[in-house]
Amino acid sequence: MELSTDQQIFDLIKKSNKILIVLPQNASADYISSALALKLFLSRLQKDVVVVSSALLPENLNFLPGISEIKSQIDAGKSLVIAVDTSQKKLEELSYQTSSDKARIFLKSKGDSFTAQDVTFSQDKFPIDLVISLGVKTLEDLGQIYEQQADLFFETPKINIDNSPQNEYFGQVNLVDVTATSVAEILSELLQKYEEQLLDEDIATCLLTGIIAQTHSFQHVHTTPKAFLKASELVNLGGRQQEIVKNIFKTKSLALLKLWGRALARMKILDKENTIYSLLNFTDFEKAEATPGELLPALSELVVNVSGYKLVGLLAEVEKGLIKFLCALHEQLPAGKFLGNLGGSQVKILDSTLGNFVIVQASFEQSTLEDIEKKFLEAVKSL
Repeated sequence: MELSTDQQIFDLIKKSNKILIVLPQNASADYISSALALKLFLSRLQKDVVVVSSALLPENLNFLPGISEIKSQIDAGKSLVIAVDTSQKKLEELSYQTSSDKARIFLKSKGDSFTAQDVTFSQDKFPIDLVISLGVKTLEDLGQIYEQQADLFFETPKINIDNSPQNEYFGQVNLVDVTATSVAEILSELLQKYEEQLLDEDIATCLLTGIIAQTHSFQHVHTTPKAFLKASELVNLGGRQQEIVKNIFKTKSLALLKLWGRALARMKILDKENTIYSLLNFTDFEKAEATPGELLPALSELVVNVSGYKLVGLLAEVEKGLIKFLCALHEQLPAGKFLGNLGGSQVKILDSTLGNFVIVQASFEQSTLEDIEKKFLEAVKSL
């Protein structure tokens, strides 16, 4: 009898010792907090777990347990294995010497000396038994993590957990639920089926963070009764709801507030197109002591604090000649068409969402704010 998807996942986890959890290069709070919950859960099963994400980790998630342990790249790589045949000649002593440009290994036998024929060389496999991806639609979504370690992802069993209809089902086991409002919701149900008594307050808090962040504190138009039910269960398990709300929605850095203020001062409104946008130059970042990491939170503040617009945009000169564009489009608007008309590099629809808005981004090198503003206005008018 064929095993269910859940049972296949449980069996793979039971057989594995070292597990790698990977996130897309633009990981949302949902994916990050879900990864931390999964790491804590698997660690309680005595598994050796590593979480890797090249995404910039938002400061407002620093309250989550274990976030400082997230790595930006995979340390594991293939090693050269030197094997010595000791079936006929027994090893008595092994030593080595190193210099600035060479390493020498000495093998001493108890009888006849070892020869070159007794030694073989091979590449060791990656010391990873299982890869679990969260919110990854395609392996290319991993960016450099995938590019630098492509062999690992081909040679190692993969569990693919996602809620996106664009998921390409690249795993040996695929748990993709497009009706779920968040990956945290999917993971919560899975872990409760596996062994609910292992879900402590920290795990419940991480999972609850993902649901609250992804539904924007249950204000997203697609928030389902199931999301409310899972959140209620996690609160009963010790999820610290007030701590989550305080950190996710009420804690703002001074740099963010300064940058947001400068964005408000330059706000431009296109009434006919239901569009509002702002320009930020390099000096704005210097005076606000802000980084490009504050752009998405600044856009979030604009979306939350303005109403009646279907498109909210930020055009920012993050470096001299480098323009970064972030925009929130109402879900009724064709985000793909808009990005296609806009052009640029690193063009993508981010996994992050704001209520019933979809977030898109693009970058423009060797450009000016004025040039990109013209492109932006043309793209808006084409919708």
